[in-house]
Amino acid sequence: MKQRTLTDLREEMRAVARGEREPPPRPVASLLKALSPEALELLELLLQEHPASVAEVAERTGRAQPNVSRSLQLLARLGLVEMHREGREVRPIPTTAKLVIDFATGTYESRPLETAA
Repeated sequence: MKQRTLTDLREEMRAVARGEREPPPRPVASLLKALSPEALELLELLLQEHPASVAEVAERTGRAQPNVSRSLQLLARLGLVEMHREGREVRPIPTTAKLVIDFATGTYESRPLETAA
């Protein structure tokens, strides 16, 4: 397998940004490790109730805000949530409601909310 250079990776990122190609699938191991019952509860809350802030998520789940923030940041790194700053508050917004996991290749793709149905 050919080693990819930094230039190759940059060009791939630019092509994705221009809409010329789909982003490559992501490694599934980190996703599976992160999808704890608590993380799934957060995703469900975000998708169904649309809380306005991390503080509201913490209040609704009964979890400490620092723990909720860490969990949401992890979900954001995985591409499942976006964190939008609105003044002093941070609003978590889900970006996907459907994941496609390919165990044969060890990768996953998240589907945008608009096309997740």
